[in-house]
Amino acid sequence: MSFCIQSQGIKGFVLLEKETNMPLKGGSKQSGTPISTIIFVYEYAMVNQLIDQQGHFAKGLNAKLIKQVRSEVDGSFKLKLKPGKYTILLGYKEGMYIPFFSGMNGVAHIEVIKHQFQEIDLSIAASSIF
Repeated sequence: MSFCIQSQGIKGFVLLEKETNMPLKGGSKQSGTPISTIIFVYEYAMVNQLIDQQGHFAKGLNAKLIKQVRSEVDGSFKLKLKPGKYTILLGYKEGMYIPFFSGMNGVAHIEVIKHQFQEIDLSIAASSIF
């Protein structure tokens, strides 16, 4: 007898946008240059937990780091996670880039559903970096 163990998590691409387009969550692939960077997955967090936030950039996050992975040179990544809600940030220059905000107070919230890989394309808008 064999068992099929299904996993879940997130997968997608990280792209560097050189135009002033706002970063978008999910949907079709955005135009831009693929970038290899660190993808940080934290426990579900809110804006007031960001350290030294300026726009989409922060020095850190006061939350528990769950996992991290480096995207490939083509920008692709795949990360297994337990079902639940998380915050996702991207390493960029000497800090962290917030790819999108969730409502008024949420920081890049994603939800992982059992036995599913959520596809999400993440963009770093270079023009929004100070």
